[in-house]
Amino acid sequence: YFREMVLEVQSWGLKPSWVTGDSWYSSLENLKFLRNEKVGFLFGVANNRLVSVERGTSVQIGTLEITADGLMVYLKAFGWVKVFCAPFKNEQRYYILYRPDLEALKQLSRETFKQVHSEHWQIECFHRVIKQVCNIERFYVRDEQAIRNHVFCALRAFCKLQTMCIKGIINNCYEISRQLFVPVIRQFILENVEETAFA
Repeated sequence: YFREMVLEVQSWGLKPSWVTGDSWYSSLENLKFLRNEKVGFLFGVANNRLVSVERGTSVQIGTLEITADGLMVYLKAFGWVKVFCAPFKNEQRYYILYRPDLEALKQLSRETFKQVHSEHWQIECFHRVIKQVCNIERFYVRDEQAIRNHVFCALRAFCKLQTMCIKGIINNCYEISRQLFVPVIRQFILENVEETAFA
């Protein structure tokens, strides 16, 4: 579906400046597909992905010393990419950036990485909210029209939550969920605390 989606966007006459995704989408087939389509990309990669800094020696990305400005490496069975590292919680996450023009690839800066990564993170946040708060995956219908209605309603709910955030009505998309469920859970606990049997 990933490759079909890129082709569909291009069939509309649009040429994406970047395609982003997490390590789940960074398969060799996807990377080569994007290279053939002459599209730049940013993908998360696992720390054990093999690259070469010197010809003939492959090492895992996680073992490299990567400066803030990134590091040009040869990705095994693909070609030249630029690797950046970003801290996340208690670990380092690794990202590869690619541009069809090798000189443009070499010139990629930390600022470019931060900008593209920020856009990538907004997409990740969208997916998290639409799954956890808008429940796009939780439908108990099988009819095609009912499924379409559910997906439409989930997208509409996301848009409404984002509008409320922009207007300052709520601080974040999770606030509504907490306002709805925390009092209900509290009330349930208070009503049933005396009925709890201790062994």
